[in-house]
Amino acid sequence: MDVPVVFRWIFAALAVLHLITLIPVIRRLRAPEPGPRTEARFTLLDAAFSLTAFAGIAFDVFPLALCALAALGLLYAVKGIRWYRTRERV
Repeated sequence: MDVPVVFRWIFAALAVLHLITLIPVIRRLRAPEPGPRTEARFTLLDAAFSLTAFAGIAFDVFPLALCALAALGLLYAVKGIRWYRTRERV
């Protein structure tokens, strides 16, 4: 299956936006408190998996895109469980 050129440019633009959003995440990774660092790690993994999925779709490597989407699903499940546990304590 061939991805049209227009969609490849859209995926490239989304990849650049994801790279730009990593700048504050990298700053939060240097924080002395453990809370912001943990959230920054999850955000960094989210951006990395999203970039991998975009690259897999843009370059017609669909197994790579499927693996990245599966990893994103697991990451969102972990984030959801962490959110539920912190909400349960309050």
